[in-house]
Amino acid sequence: MSGRKATKQNSSQQLIKRATVEVHNNTSAEPPKLGFPVVGIGASAGGLEALKELLDNMPANTGMAFVVVTHQHPGHTSLLPELLGKETEMSVVEVVDGTKLEPNHVYIGAPSGNLAVLGGTLHRMDSDKKESPRFPIDYFFRSLSEHLKERAICIVLSGTGTDGTIGLQAIKGESGMAMAQKPQSAKYAGMPSSAIATGLVDYILPPAAMPKQLIAYATGPYLTAKALTSKSPVVSDEPLQKIFVLLRSRTGHDFSAYKSKTLCRRIERRMNVHQIRKSNEYVRYLQENPHEIDLLFKELLISVTSFFRDAEAWESLTPHLEQLAQTRPESDTVRAWVPGCATGEEAFSLAILLRECMDKVKRRHDVQIFGTDLDAGAIETARAGLYPAGIAVDVSPRRLERFFTCDDSQYRIRKEIREMTIFALQNAIKDPPFTKLDILSCRNLLIYLNADLQKKLLPIFHYALKPDGLLFLGPSETIGSLSDLFEPLDKRWKIFRRKRHAVSSRNLPDFPAQPLTGDENSIAEAPVATSLTEVHFAKQIERLLLQRFAPQSMIVNERGDILYIHGQTGMYLEPSQGEPRSNIFEMAREGLQIELPVAFRECVRKGGDIIRNNIRVKADERFFHTDLIVTKINEPESIRGLFLVTLRPTPPAPSPPKTKHPSQSIGDEENIELLQRELQFIKQSYQATLEELETSNEELKSTNEELQSTNEELQSTNEELETSKEEMQSLNEELTTVNAELQSKVEDLSQANDDMQNLLNSTNIATVFLDNELCVKRFTEQAKPLFSLRPSDIGRPISELMSAFQHDNLAANCRDVLRTLSFHEVEVRTNEGQEFIRRIIPYRTADNIIDGLVLTFVDIHQIRDAERAGERARDYFESIINTVREPLLVLDGQLSVVSANRTFYRIFRTTPKQTEGELVYELGSGQWDIPELRKLLEKILPQDSVFEDYEVEVELPKLGRRSFVLNARRMKQLEGSGDLILLALEDMTTP
Repeated sequence: MSGRKATKQNSSQQLIKRATVEVHNNTSAEPPKLGFPVVGIGASAGGLEALKELLDNMPANTGMAFVVVTHQHPGHTSLLPELLGKETEMSVVEVVDGTKLEPNHVYIGAPSGNLAVLGGTLHRMDSDKKESPRFPIDYFFRSLSEHLKERAICIVLSGTGTDGTIGLQAIKGESGMAMAQKPQSAKYAGMPSSAIATGLVDYILPPAAMPKQLIAYATGPYLTAKALTSKSPVVSDEPLQKIFVLLRSRTGHDFSAYKSKTLCRRIERRMNVHQIRKSNEYVRYLQENPHEIDLLFKELLISVTSFFRDAEAWESLTPHLEQLAQTRPESDTVRAWVPGCATGEEAFSLAILLRECMDKVKRRHDVQIFGTDLDAGAIETARAGLYPAGIAVDVSPRRLERFFTCDDSQYRIRKEIREMTIFALQNAIKDPPFTKLDILSCRNLLIYLNADLQKKLLPIFHYALKPDGLLFLGPSETIGSLSDLFEPLDKRWKIFRRKRHAVSSRNLPDFPAQPLTGDENSIAEAPVATSLTEVHFAKQIERLLLQRFAPQSMIVNERGDILYIHGQTGMYLEPSQGEPRSNIFEMAREGLQIELPVAFRECVRKGGDIIRNNIRVKADERFFHTDLIVTKINEPESIRGLFLVTLRPTPPAPSPPKTKHPSQSIGDEENIELLQRELQFIKQSYQATLEELETSNEELKSTNEELQSTNEELQSTNEELETSKEEMQSLNEELTTVNAELQSKVEDLSQANDDMQNLLNSTNIATVFLDNELCVKRFTEQAKPLFSLRPSDIGRPISELMSAFQHDNLAANCRDVLRTLSFHEVEVRTNEGQEFIRRIIPYRTADNIIDGLVLTFVDIHQIRDAERAGERARDYFESIINTVREPLLVLDGQLSVVSANRTFYRIFRTTPKQTEGELVYELGSGQWDIPELRKLLEKILPQDSVFEDYEVEVELPKLGRRSFVLNARRMKQLEGSGDLILLALEDMTTP
């Protein structure tokens, strides 16, 4: 081991020892999971340097296994095992099918195929050779998340593209840990930047700093065997409630009804990220670092989602969607809601499937799919509709080609699918639901809620769906005990149909209260008005009783229920046994029990006052007499229809003298008289009761039928009112949602408009936009002086504007372009002599519709002036060169003749045609093919050298042997043009 490696290992020895003990003691809760963390490392272009740096700083006994997955050509022989083996003391193994994972080993994925982990073994999965592009990093990370759960760790290093991003999201969805290389330290920042953009990366570090943080995380309490197998959470109830309070204060959302085990594990993971072991300390950390509350909020909302997740479930849903598209009138709008839509994959999957079903049954419907979530960042991602290239694993090539466009190594959802969806922030538990839905897809929400909250939410879903609407749940979700609300269509893939019966109002949650009217004062004054009415009612009764000399009296309704009592009535009434009741017939004492109902019924039938005199009443084992008066109240209006029962004590009437039978006593005579009176009363009462009973039976039958009808109508009306109220709330929510969507689009449009305006102005190109009638729609600042344009000229025909150009036939050219749709370009000149290139092209919309013309005017005045200046300079220097008496040659980099002066042609008796383009050593009879001269000339351009007074003697045809002195130097040209060589030949032959 090198000294540097030994130093690093010794400095980390205690930390590694603890990591080894704790990690190796981990036991899997669900075999055959591994008992130690596995670190997946993804790298591509520039990744070799990052891998070397990472492993060079990684101790040899971390207790973790490392699996390296890279982008390599399938037919390439990988040298990574050999190269990385020099950087670490761990065993470096190239993966073959069935390789067992062991701690303190580095496994290198093969160049071909994909890598998966199952049962502690690595498996090589063959991929289609025609598949392009491949995403081996995403594939392995997703497999790692499914098998290792919390023990899955991923690291994204240097590379181009977005591979690894979707796999990282899967690992985070299973509460694993993610690292990414700091983009500034990466040779290619594409992959790390894409991973960081998800907002889910726990640590952003250069490779050299990753080992220390990785070991600290692995040795934290989160991954210990006790934490993974314990049924009691590390976060106790009191700190957990405080965390909920902080989350609610910061975000406005209450997580207390979510499953506590899931929440606690994710809170523990955040504690482990910051190396915090006590939950009270984490509460204090949250209070001191509000940004951590935002990160925890995002952590709690992470859900496992992807396009067409559980493909068989979507296939099972397809026939039901086809039936919906087939049976629904084309004028109807198909409405769907996806609560907990996360970053929008589920909503777009539903939109794509609906579009395919409508195409298959050859019917077109307007579609509205509402995607809602608590996470504002996820909603913004959904609205953008831009996803990593790794979605190609989940989306078929046919769907990718039809419903997506490739945008800089990413896929963007097409306009036709994007316009079917509306995304907005919403709390499905507190906010009113969307209503009149055909489909409700909730595959990422219920699994995070406790049973009570699920029972509260499912009736909302039932209410939101139309009769026979579809409910699509995730494979781990269920309707529980609410089978009376939904009937199963596919038990395996949790597809349900709404049952037609209405939901009881007691099953619905309390929606946010909405004011029924705008008159708040009238609502506030209602209790006061009621109180005043009651006071007025009591005063009216008291005045009436005073007019009757204030005897013992009671106000009762038609059923005999006592509404008001005046005076001492205990001698006439007593409470009955059982539950307390205030009915005068049930409370009447002996003697009144017969007379009172008869008199009351007679008063109801006849109206007016019904009087019964000298009634014998028994109270407390003694008898007394009273007069009974029952009066129907007709005035005042406020108490009309009630009855006044008055009881006035009287002395017993004297009995008439009778002839006494010898065998009778006075007491017997009184008893006989009393019995006769009672018998007479009973007969009368019986007859009256019998008649009233017959009448009442008929009335009751009729009334009962009317009441049943009325009750049904009232119930129906009440349901309609409740429905109308909820629909109003839902419509308000939809309007808010649509408004938020439109506001986002307006902001995007405003930003795009500003960008376009700044772009047009920065190009310094005069631009005019015309409609199909050749009227001005828009123009840039540079176009104003060319046509004397003002803002008020928008809408005017271009032919009516004053043009600054000579002999302008602009309108005719515009009409030709509109007719032929061909590009038109011409040079034009202004009256002041400025020169422009005028281009006219058709204006095409995103739907490839011609909507006018675009006119651009590029100022080429300076270019033309420079060209003319160059021509003048060329003529000037050619005149000088041709005046020189010495022969001159201009050569290029290949020593070919570019030009020569007149003296050269005269002395050597040649012509430009015979000279230009020829190599210098091939001129004439080859007399200039001198090796030394050739060597000197070849040094001039690369070395910027010169030579002077180089003497040569050559044999020239027709001239004989001549002596020349040669001088040569470099001629610098404009940037972009190759430099030249100027060669001067001075004839030194002695005459």
